[in-house]
Amino acid sequence: MERTMVTLREDQSEWLEENQLNLSAFLRDRLDDKIEQRNNQ
Repeated sequence: MERTMVTLREDQSEWLEENQLNLSAFLRDRLDDKIEQRNNQ
């Protein structure tokens, strides 16, 4: 697995914390969705 650094605005960071969202898991899921969509076109 490759590590990548992401810079967030303060409001984005606060939103993630307030909603207890794991950014890494969220991004992996969204990327998988996008990859699947492109493969199905």
